[in-house]
Amino acid sequence: MAVTLVSGVTGVGLTSICQRVRRQLDDDYLLLNFGDVMLEQAMTQDIAVDRDGLSSLSYRRTQRLQRRAGEYVADQAEEKNILLSTHLAVNIDAGYIHGLPEGVLRDVAPSTFVLVEAAPDTIIERRDDSDRDAHQATEREIEFEQDLNRTAALEYARRQNAPIQFVENEGSVTEAVDQVVSTLNAAPK
Repeated sequence: MAVTLVSGVTGVGLTSICQRVRRQLDDDYLLLNFGDVMLEQAMTQDIAVDRDGLSSLSYRRTQRLQRRAGEYVADQAEEKNILLSTHLAVNIDAGYIHGLPEGVLRDVAPSTFVLVEAAPDTIIERRDDSDRDAHQATEREIEFEQDLNRTAALEYARRQNAPIQFVENEGSVTEAVDQVVSTLNAAPK
């Protein structure tokens, strides 16, 4: 089955888009959030209880959780098509790291990448309106995070020999959802 990786920075509307896309797809698709899978793994080991706890883990421990989460996604992809929501660059206390290190990328094996972006001021507004406890970033920091995601998306897609679809999430989320659904319908299976 196929894995479609959908990525964007915190506040771009990734969760809303992915949930609405999933509702438009048939039952052959499973929506997974890579960070949630990592958090479940961390909770079973009593090393983190929330997303903030994940970001304070050591680089080595984060990599181990990424590997376990990647194995879980790969296992699920044997039975269903996967819509995988994740960040391609992850900010931990040590700095930014790959969201999908090489071995994890190989296991997950996305066949299509969707990169969701919005203007930095839109993202700041969404973060301010959100119930989540997101880091208060400047426009420049958000531009940097989006640049990291673009770079990672290109690198990962090159390694997988897979296409990247750019989706802008400004204004109506319905337009972004329709773009993602169209991408899934056109994606290699």
